[in-house]
Amino acid sequence: MSLPLVRKKRRPLWMTPGGEGWGDAFFDRLWTEWPRVEGEEWVPALDFFEKDNKYYLTAEMPGINKDDLNITIDNGMVTISGKKEARKEEEGANFYLKESVYGSFSRSLRLPGEVDEAKVEATFKDGLLTLVMPHKKEAKAKRIEVK
Repeated sequence: MSLPLVRKKRRPLWMTPGGEGWGDAFFDRLWTEWPRVEGEEWVPALDFFEKDNKYYLTAEMPGINKDDLNITIDNGMVTISGKKEARKEEEGANFYLKESVYGSFSRSLRLPGEVDEAKVEATFKDGLLTLVMPHKKEAKAKRIEVK
């Protein structure tokens, strides 16, 4: 008889003073790479930078359908939310390892400056979402002559 290699993802007891499954905000911030307990929220990895008067935001989201994404920009905040559907379990399969994550997610970032919402471009290819957000043009001061 062989035992499957499936292990329950579990933090050490000292990292979960609130009880198993609750996680702990303090330790999650210190050790973000620690595996999540099953059922906890997962979030895509983000890169955010500025270049040529534009903000760029990329999010790694393998296995997500672009129709399941929602992107909003409101009051200087950009929010990406969506869901990753669970894969259909194989009937009668004997899993030896299962580490796939799924569920709903939401990430919000405060933008360092104003963006021109009408010119924001979003592309999604091969599990990578890319947002290009041009800076809003500053209103130029106009000199008024007194006659």
